[in-house]
Amino acid sequence: MVAASFGLVAGWPIGLRGQAPAGPLPAAQPQPPSSPDAQPQEQSVPVKPRTSILGAWKLNRDESDDPRKKMQDARGADAGRGGGGGGRGGVRMGIPGMGGGPYGGRKGGGGGNESDEDRQRMQEVVNSSRTLTVAEAKKDVEIDVFDDQQRKTAIFTDGRKLQKTKDSTTQEIAAHWDGNRLVTDEKTPKGQKMSRTYELSYDGTQLYETLRLTRGRSNSQVSIRYVYDQAETRTTNSPQSRQ
Repeated sequence: MVAASFGLVAGWPIGLRGQAPAGPLPAAQPQPPSSPDAQPQEQSVPVKPRTSILGAWKLNRDESDDPRKKMQDARGADAGRGGGGGGRGGVRMGIPGMGGGPYGGRKGGGGGNESDEDRQRMQEVVNSSRTLTVAEAKKDVEIDVFDDQQRKTAIFTDGRKLQKTKDSTTQEIAAHWDGNRLVTDEKTPKGQKMSRTYELSYDGTQLYETLRLTRGRSNSQVSIRYVYDQAETRTTNSPQSRQ
């Protein structure tokens, strides 16, 4: 009888004897997407092209020229031509706040007679603004440009006599239209020719501001281009442009 019982037990299937008691199943582990295409893609909002230079803009540093390098290259070229290099100091950087002493250097290039006001003005001329707001104050006559310090530049294209203002936050500048490009007619602090050109990119998504100035005894030309992307128009105390 005992032997028969033993035989019966031994005859059970091995899998049945080793089966664990029923219990909760482990939670399913999340599986990564099968391919990169299965991952959600961020949808960028397309930039709506503009039809004029009017509007709010923000500086694109990656696509803009480096003014310090541009001025260094110009001074190096002048020194190579013997055009006011000023000896070993001829290739020194000359933009205030960027190293290398005052604009034009202490010797050579006519920089020794510069006043603090001239140096400050040149620094403002060469340095770019982080933002620009371009507004039309009077159609085909006056364009106002506001920088990141809310300083106003009133640009007139009707040939009027400009008013000299003592307020450093406002200045008047003569300009003319060259097709769709707005070109200013200005002078550097040393009285040499200078201009800024404001124009829309070919696809209407960026603003190009190109500074062209004459410098040094050799009257060499320097061109610096700043690129601005579209920015949201914010409500401020200054007039806003029409889109």
